[in-house]
Amino acid sequence: MKKTEFNCKTVPQAPDDSVKKKDPIIVPVEIRFSDTDANGHVFFGNYFTLFDSAFLKFLKIIDYSFERFLDNNLNFYYVEAKSLYKSPVKFDDELFIKVYAGHLGKTSFTIKFEAMNKTSDKIAAFGHIVAVVVDLRTEKPSALPDEFIEVLGQFGS
Repeated sequence: MKKTEFNCKTVPQAPDDSVKKKDPIIVPVEIRFSDTDANGHVFFGNYFTLFDSAFLKFLKIIDYSFERFLDNNLNFYYVEAKSLYKSPVKFDDELFIKVYAGHLGKTSFTIKFEAMNKTSDKIAAFGHIVAVVVDLRTEKPSALPDEFIEVLGQFGS
């Protein structure tokens, strides 16, 4: 049986892009018994929690943690989440989530996910989260910090 390879190639950069692209970050995620449903599979709604956990770990890895937003009187709110399920994940399976940037707008950004079940060597799910950056006090949309755009842009699709 042929094994599925989890590709982590460097994303090609646009000719006018002076920022060097880096490989996507792959985050291991623990599957707890409480993540599963009566069928013994990860409950579909829990993928959003797994994606959120992987994204917050990703932020720490790229040295732009959530606390850095707060220190700059900013926050971000998730306004959209989507997941496409491809194959089941069971309790104690080894799950790795590839995290990378999608669209970077004026006040919003999209983070993309690919969940790989290393136990079965199958893609488990694809997904994305759209977040809007807001002023911590007013909760009104605020521009993405330039440093965040620069760092996140290195891990773009």
